[in-house]
Amino acid sequence: MAFPVIKGSSEIEQLDLDGGGKIRWLITHRDGAKNFSMRLITIPKGRSTPDHSHDYEHEIFIVEGTGEAILDGKRSKVKSDDFLFIPGGTRHTIHATDDMKMICVVPISAAVSILGP
Repeated sequence: MAFPVIKGSSEIEQLDLDGGGKIRWLITHRDGAKNFSMRLITIPKGRSTPDHSHDYEHEIFIVEGTGEAILDGKRSKVKSDDFLFIPGGTRHTIHATDDMKMICVVPISAAVSILGP
């Protein structure tokens, strides 16, 4: 049985991403979540998330900042209050033109494969 979790994001270890961004895995299978993981990603101005693809979809909500999303080579400006749906298999990166903060939701399978059991 899973139990509710309430924490502050600063309580979660921050990890480095290739490209200069940072990630905190806020909610994962380790918290009892069965379907989705929630991540907080910060990108300093001039830095980016890794340019990559994977087989699972994810959803992103830009909390603050401005930048450019590059999805399968197509460039689009993004800003706070924008959201993105990135289907599985889509090559993607986000470059910050101002400090950015975003929430990213992925399937639990992604957390298990990246973080381990």
